[in-house]
Amino acid sequence: MTADEIFENAALNWRDNKGVGTAFVPAPLNNKVLVYQILAKLYARSPTSTTVIIVNKFTTRSELIEFLTTTEDEDNNKEFKNLIDNKLIRIFTVDFILSCKWKSSATLCVWYTPETYIHGVAIYVAFCKYKLVVLNKLFTNNDDSTNLYKIAPLLDCFKQAEIDALRVSSPVEETLIDVVIPEDTEDYKLYQYYCKYIETSLNIFGSFDIMQQARIGNTVLNISSATICAQIAQENGWNEHLDMSFEYNRQIDELYNPNNLRDRATQTYEIIRNRTNLLADYEGKLEKVLELVKEHSGDKILIINKRGEFANKVTEFLNNNSETDICGNYHNKVDNIDAVDVYGRPIYFKSGAEKGKRKSMGARAQMSLNEDKFNLGMINCLSLSNAPDKSLCVEVDVVIITSPLCEDIESYLYRLSNVHIRNGKIKLFSIFCRNTIEHQRLFNKPMTETHTIVNKSEFNADDGNKFDFIIAD
Repeated sequence: MTADEIFENAALNWRDNKGVGTAFVPAPLNNKVLVYQILAKLYARSPTSTTVIIVNKFTTRSELIEFLTTTEDEDNNKEFKNLIDNKLIRIFTVDFILSCKWKSSATLCVWYTPETYIHGVAIYVAFCKYKLVVLNKLFTNNDDSTNLYKIAPLLDCFKQAEIDALRVSSPVEETLIDVVIPEDTEDYKLYQYYCKYIETSLNIFGSFDIMQQARIGNTVLNISSATICAQIAQENGWNEHLDMSFEYNRQIDELYNPNNLRDRATQTYEIIRNRTNLLADYEGKLEKVLELVKEHSGDKILIINKRGEFANKVTEFLNNNSETDICGNYHNKVDNIDAVDVYGRPIYFKSGAEKGKRKSMGARAQMSLNEDKFNLGMINCLSLSNAPDKSLCVEVDVVIITSPLCEDIESYLYRLSNVHIRNGKIKLFSIFCRNTIEHQRLFNKPMTETHTIVNKSEFNADDGNKFDFIIAD
C-alpha cells in the first residue's frame, strides 16, 4: 500500500467515525498530509466551514501554512491561501487558546501534535462539531491518553505492518564514496596480514563451522574441541611421533599440532575482529565525512558508524573542523560529562546532600540532550553506532554510513521507526575502503526495487576481488 492510499484510508476512517478521532501518524509518514486531505475534503463539501488548528509553537504554524499553500496542485494552493486570508482557516498556538483570546467554536478543530494532554485546550476541542487530534507519538501518561480519547477516540488506521512495509520501501538514492588505503602505510600492511592469516586458517580447517568446533567443540554431537583438533591433525598427517629433524615435519607440526589448531581457531576470530575494526574505524574516512557534511550544511544528517568508538572520533573531528559544534554523539560509548542544558549552561543539584554540586550526565542523558539540540537546529549532525537506540525521534535529510560492514539502510529504516525522512527520498552516502572486504560487501548486499546507486558504474565489482581475501566479520 502506498502512502497516498494509507492517508486516503485514514481520512475515510475519520469520516466514518462522524468526523471525530485521534490519529497516531508514525514516521516515515508526513502527518501534515492527513491534515491537508481532511481539510480538502471538508471544503470541497462545505466551502464556508470554519477551522481552527491548534499548534505547539509559532514556527509550526508557519510550517503548516507553507505546506498547505505550496503543493504541486496550484488550484488547491490558491484555495488554501484564500481560506487562510479570509480567516475560514485559523491557526493558533496553545498559548493563544489558553489565554482565552479566542472563544468562538469552529466547524472543525485540529489539535496538531500535542505533546501532553492540556485540559484548557481539550475543553475547546470538545466544543467544536468535528474534531481531529494528530499525534506523532503516543502519550506516556495513561491518564492523559484516557482523557484525550474521551473527546477524540483513537482511530483504527495507520496499521503498523503497513507503515513498516512503507518505511522499508522508501526510495533510497545512494552515492558511493571510496577511500584508498595507501600501500606504503602500516594499515595496509596490517590489513594484508589479517587477510592472509584468515585465508590460511580456512585452508587448514576447511570452513568456519569446523573452525568454530575446533574452538568450542561440537555441542550437538557432544564432541570436545580437543577431539575435533586431534581428528583434523591426523587427517593432515600429524602424529606425536613426527621426526622434527625434517623441515617438512616441523611445518606439519606448526600448522596441525592439536594444541596449535585450537589456538589458531581462537586467534582467527580475534584477527577477524581486528580486520573489521581496522576498516570500519579507518581514519582516512574522516575527511570524506567532513566534506559531505560541508556540502550539506543546511541539511539534517545522521552518521551511522560500525562502532561507538569511531562515532566519537567522527563527532570530535567534525566539531574540531567547524566554527561551532555541529555534531553530537548518540550512542552509549561515551564517558560521563558535567551536566549542561541545551544552551550549555551548567546544571547543579538544587536540594539534598549534594546541593550546589555539579550534576553528571551519563550516556542516556547525553543522547537525550543531543537529540534535543538536533531537533532545535542547534546542531545538524548526530553520530550513531551500528545499533542505534530505537527511541530516536528526529527528522532527517541525509544519511551517511561510514562502513558497509554496518547494517543496510533498510534495516535502519525498520529499526528507527520514529525517524522521519524529509522530502520522502533518502539521500544516502556510503563510505568504503576500496579493494577491501568493504568493497566486496557493497556489491554483495541485497537491493530493493526502490534502492538505486547513482554512481555504481564508477566502481567495478571485480575491483573488490583484486586480492583473494575472505569476507568474514
